[in-house]
Amino acid sequence: MVLTDGTAIDAFSISCRKPASNVSTHEIKTTSLIGKNRMSIVHKIRMAIKRIAFGNTLLPQEFTLGLEEPQTEITVWLHGAGAPRDVTRRHSMVCASPLTICVGFDAGQRPNEKDLVRPSLQFCERAGQKRVLGEIGLKPQTSVTEAESEFILFEARSSRNYCLSRARLCTHYLLHAYRQWRRDNTKGIKMSFLERRAGMVIFICPHPIMLVSVGSSANGNIFPMNILGDLGNGYMGFALRGERLAGGLVERAGRIALSSLPVSQGALAYQLANNHTKKSIDWSHLPFATKMSSAFSIPVPEFAPRVVELEIKSVRGIGSHRFFIARIIREDRFFDGLEFCSIHGFYQSWRLGKLEREDEELQISLAGDAFNKRGRNRPLAVKTPQIKMLPLDDKQNR
Repeated sequence: MVLTDGTAIDAFSISCRKPASNVSTHEIKTTSLIGKNRMSIVHKIRMAIKRIAFGNTLLPQEFTLGLEEPQTEITVWLHGAGAPRDVTRRHSMVCASPLTICVGFDAGQRPNEKDLVRPSLQFCERAGQKRVLGEIGLKPQTSVTEAESEFILFEARSSRNYCLSRARLCTHYLLHAYRQWRRDNTKGIKMSFLERRAGMVIFICPHPIMLVSVGSSANGNIFPMNILGDLGNGYMGFALRGERLAGGLVERAGRIALSSLPVSQGALAYQLANNHTKKSIDWSHLPFATKMSSAFSIPVPEFAPRVVELEIKSVRGIGSHRFFIARIIREDRFFDGLEFCSIHGFYQSWRLGKLEREDEELQISLAGDAFNKRGRNRPLAVKTPQIKMLPLDDKQNR
């Protein structure tokens, strides 16, 4: 017997008890049905209240999907540093606490302190009405100089989110605060309310979820990462948790290979997450074939649509994370297609709100996100012989 909810469990436990001498089986069944009806009514009331308060906006905060690379939905503009600058591919999150963002500039183009008048990042839709969907006020903290480029690290000063109405945002923020009070889901990172809100805005801009390969086939590791971004002039920035082994491995190696994931392989990102805490892995136990990267001969997945090889130029321990600035040595694109990435659930709600068949598309996208995350609670499978697949034009495979 399959027990699908608490009501079924309660009913089952009652009907399994031995009837007392003064209670008939009919009375027990009647009591069970009354209990089920009450639970059903309570559930319907809860769902009605939830629908009124949140509408179709109660989505996972980390929402996964497949998008083309580079993404063409959002532009990010730096304001308050002279004329507005398009920094869509010139910014990266640095750490969560304190929430810090790095912005890259060409050598000699970095604005000085006098030019920075209440700077902010605006996250805007690229097409259509080019509406502002979110804004983060910035305060400069420090600068870093590399050949041909300069970088400013900013902390969050303020945050505004326009993906949802003000009323919807308030209900979400209240629910978020309640869940944080009940159970901290930031895995030990202490973030202020401002930092949490600013983090939601950062992920309005789609972030690729990539696999980091480090070391050699004899002694190396592979794990997922999504706090990363282009910084311009052939540089990338990325961040790893400060207390985990993965950051130390990357710093000591000085070079890595980043592999994008086709959306069909998104579950692997969650299955490989535990490797952040491992010194090394046995590559032969991975459930996929690997090949050597072109420049550094680091093992990378054979299925990767795109591989970017990086040489680390600087490392800074900032709050909860280690922040790396790296030079792109080589980038190989093997085939096109949708790549696995993440956005914030608020932005996904806004995306769906533009569609005519919003309810239907919501269910489809939720099913896709759940499918992508199916590897979250699964142990990593050991490699098995590959099954021969029929060609796509074969009638038996349609």
